[in-house]
Order: sequence, then C-alpha cells, then structure tokens
Amino acid sequence: MSAMNPLRSLCLCWLLVVSLHAGAAPQTSADVSYAGTLPCADCAGQEMLLTLFADGSFRLRTRYLGVPPGRQDAFFDLGRWGRDEAGRLVLRGGREAPMRFAPVRGGALRLLDRQGRRIKSALNYTLQRQSEVDLLGGPFRLRGLYKYLADAALLTECRSGRRWPVLIEGQHLALERAYLAHRAQGGSEWVLVGLSGEFVQREPEPGLPPREFIRVEAFERLWPRETCAEDAPGTATLLNTLWRLVEIDGQSVMLAPGQPEPRLQLSIEGDRVRGQTGCHTLSGRFEHGGDRLVFKGLGLTGKDCLGPAGVQEARFIEALRDTAQRRIIGDALHLRDATGAVRLRFEALYLR
Repeated sequence: MSAMNPLRSLCLCWLLVVSLHAGAAPQTSADVSYAGTLPCADCAGQEMLLTLFADGSFRLRTRYLGVPPGRQDAFFDLGRWGRDEAGRLVLRGGREAPMRFAPVRGGALRLLDRQGRRIKSALNYTLQRQSEVDLLGGPFRLRGLYKYLADAALLTECRSGRRWPVLIEGQHLALERAYLAHRAQGGSEWVLVGLSGEFVQREPEPGLPPREFIRVEAFERLWPRETCAEDAPGTATLLNTLWRLVEIDGQSVMLAPGQPEPRLQLSIEGDRVRGQTGCHTLSGRFEHGGDRLVFKGLGLTGKDCLGPAGVQEARFIEALRDTAQRRIIGDALHLRDATGAVRLRFEALYLR
C-alpha cells in the first residue's frame, strides 16, 4: 500500500475532527420535514417545505406560484428553531420577524401571524408532516465566519450556528484569494464572509460515510472586522453598551497599525454620548424615543490626523450628524438617516 501524502493526511484529520465536533445534521427520526401550499397575497399560492433538524437548526424553501416571468419565485432560509412558553414553534432565520407555527392534530403545523395568534381565515395554513426528510440543498445566501488552512476550509454559519467544511471547488477560488489577502494584511484567522452556496453530500475520503459540505456558488464579500453580531440572540441595549463601529455607508472600517478603534457609548445619565473616532475623542448629546435617535452638539478633542484615517473620520462624523433613526438587530446597531438609508453599523463590544 502506498504511503498517504502528508498534506492530504493533515486535511483528512482536520475534516474528521470537524465531522465529530461541528454538528453535522444527525440522520435520526428527530429530523422531520413538513410541506404544504399556503395562501399568498399577490400570487396563486406559496409552496412551503420546512425541515427541522434535531440539532435545533432548520431550512425552509418557499416557492411562489403564478408569479410573472423573470421574477424570482423561490426563496431559501435557514436558522434556529425552538419552542416558546406556549409550546409554539418559533423559527428565527433571515426574515425580519420570526415565523411561528402551532402544532395541530396528526403531527401537522399551522402557520400563525407575527404575534403568534391564529390567522382568522377559512383558507389552509397547514403544513403536513412528510414521510421522508428533505435536506434542502439550496442555494442559500450564507453569512458566516470562514477559515482556510492547508487546502481545507470551514464556515461557521451565523444564523444556524453550525459549522461545515467547504469544498475547494466551484467558485471557492475567489473566496480563497480574498481570505489570503486578508491574512497577508495581518487579518484575523476567522473572518466574516458572505456567499451563495449549496449543501451537498460528499465522502470526505473514499470509503468514509458521506457528510454534508458547502459548495460555493458565488462569493459576495468579506467583512474584515465583523462577527456574527447581527445574528446573535439580541441582548444588547442602546444605552450603556459600548458600540464598535464596523461599517460606514456600506464600506468596512479600516484601521492603520496602532490606530484607535472608532466606538460610541450612549450614557443613560444625562443623555450624553462619548466615544472615539479613530483620530479624536468624541463627546456630545443625543435625543431618543422609540426608533428615533438624533445627535447634537458633537465636539472633537485631540490631534488632527491626515490621510485615509482623516477621511474616514469625516465620513463617520457626517453620518452621525445625519442620523435620524436607529435599530438594534441581534447585537448590532444600525443608524439610519431621514431617508431610511443605513449610514453606520456597530457591534456590541461589551454589555453593562
């Protein structure tokens, strides 16, 4: 028997460790799929296929019937599922609000409204339990922490919290190049990425049982300083949280070596704001109520800085002065202007 290539052996060992610890979807009787055609406000109906996995994750495909040609007719979502105090099923995925279902006779699920109440209608809002489990391969839009080492790659997907190995094929090369450029600039080992991908069954090595991999269909972007904060359960509060700036007008915040990290903290006492712009110390006041948030009397102290850091600081201050609304998503804070455009995105650095 020929000796195994050392690099190949390293990759195989890593994938075996991942298989044991990353939480591959267990193929047990606890995994179950539900399907049905539900009413639709602007189409002929919506076919839903929902799979609940025993590890607490789910995948959902919604196909809209009778939509005009050229309009997307199928959407995929994934995330975590659980039960509330009333025993209702709650799905938390990529939608703005969780989906809720009530168990009904025969093992079926009935869709509820956003408040978890029964929809008053004679129409059918029920998904029936299926005899076989559908793993729903996708394609999905995925956002997660990615790592590449020795021709092996991993993705810890944010919404589901699960980790998968990534195939070194398809459109992986673009993702790999962006990651290696990030590492060459001193970037972190795990980095947040966005991509479109499918879940496929493959043998890690000939003779080993098939397991699930992600196959990259399209690489979208890399966020060098962000985490999965937007998909966190949501423990951050607006006041007395230290907010770390990660994005200005859709562009990631960049820091020179030794440059202070831009951040804000809104004090519950006196409605005072203080922080760091990356160049100066920031102070001022704020007014808030509901989703409204306005900054006033912003002042800067400290030495001026030039070049890219100074340009970034000017954009930060301009966006703060334009802020009119705020929204907390998970442990992330979005600041919007009067038009509703997201100008600044922060992550909770720590909670008090």
